[in-house]
Amino acid sequence: MMSRGEYLYRLQCLDSEDDARRRRLTEVEAALRESEALKEARRSVEHAQAQVRKLAARQQSLELELKGLVDKLSASEQRLYSGVLKNPKEMADLEAEVAALNRRRQKLEDDLLEAMIAREEAEETLNKARKHLDHLEADWSARQAELTAEQQALRHRLEELREAREVLLSDISPGDLQVYQNLRRRKGGLAVVTLQGDVCGGCGIAVSPSLKWQLRQEGIGYCSHCERIIVMQ
Repeated sequence: MMSRGEYLYRLQCLDSEDDARRRRLTEVEAALRESEALKEARRSVEHAQAQVRKLAARQQSLELELKGLVDKLSASEQRLYSGVLKNPKEMADLEAEVAALNRRRQKLEDDLLEAMIAREEAEETLNKARKHLDHLEADWSARQAELTAEQQALRHRLEELREAREVLLSDISPGDLQVYQNLRRRKGGLAVVTLQGDVCGGCGIAVSPSLKWQLRQEGIGYCSHCERIIVMQ
């Protein structure tokens, strides 16, 4: 049969492991969800796709406008040089119109070239964003099976710890349990430590000779510095 100190130390070990497993379970379950980096990469792809669509629409609009203008210019030039017009004013007006159409065509061609270059750059940005997203998704997918298995193992172990704790509590007095729980809350989860040579395993301060004698006799005591329960291991 174990002593009071041994029961409390065993309870501390169970609770410390439970704390660590729960922290890890939280990390695993967070990793099983999409990370912020993955979400941001997906948003980047969507934004790049929208830019490509916008620039493609502008390029198509300019191409259609340019085609209509070229057709009109061709018809005007054909009429101008056909010899049909005899009136000098009509010929001058048509020449002015052809000149204006040529200036407008040059402007549209420049705009179209800029639009094509911008679209190519946007498509390159989209390709890079897709590759980055594919890389992140591949890494995330590859880890899912491993993380799911770890999640199941952690949950199983936590259930084992809960059952072991319930059995152990029946051998610990209500008074000792209350002291232990109060210390756990005050001392960051660590209520029971072992004597490490001549020092407290919790705070590292040397214990008094009288406490060492008490520990040898009773197996349990309290650190005068950090107030934790000290046991002989």
